[in-house]
Amino acid sequence: IARNKHDGYDSYCRALKTDQKVLDEFVNYLTINVSEFYRNPTLWKTLEDVILPDLINKFGTKLKIWSAACSTGDEPYSLVMLLSKYMPLSDISVIATDIDKQVLEKANVGVYNAKSLANLPKDFVDMYFTKIGEKNYRISDRIKKCVEFRHHNLLQDEYISNCDLILCRNVVIYFT
Repeated sequence: IARNKHDGYDSYCRALKTDQKVLDEFVNYLTINVSEFYRNPTLWKTLEDVILPDLINKFGTKLKIWSAACSTGDEPYSLVMLLSKYMPLSDISVIATDIDKQVLEKANVGVYNAKSLANLPKDFVDMYFTKIGEKNYRISDRIKKCVEFRHHNLLQDEYISNCDLILCRNVVIYFT
């Protein structure tokens, strides 16, 4: 409220409803954009050993997958790399959404620091990343092509239908 020089909540709420720039700034401030590749590796192991084989057995390799609240793209890109163990990249398509347009831009660029890759299996780092500079890595265009990033508000927009798998850990871990 103070940063935007409003005199109170009513004035600020009106601005949020009428000024897209103010709303975008507010959303960016509120959203928690902490993510990393293969966060909680034991869960990724369960996905690899149990869930994905079951889904592929039931539905084949043309899975419809949605990564909701994907933040900077670490989760959907991790998923594509994992799926590449089961099928060619040309068969993999993941829809990745987030409310924060700035993190979607970062996801599309695909440059990450070494810390965000710490849990990623080394063979994935070697296969799908190029080191740039001292501390950063660029993800391969082959992986990037498998993910379609979209702006999406989980509280207002229509959900993507007929998905075989929905990843939404970046949302549910922050809410009771």
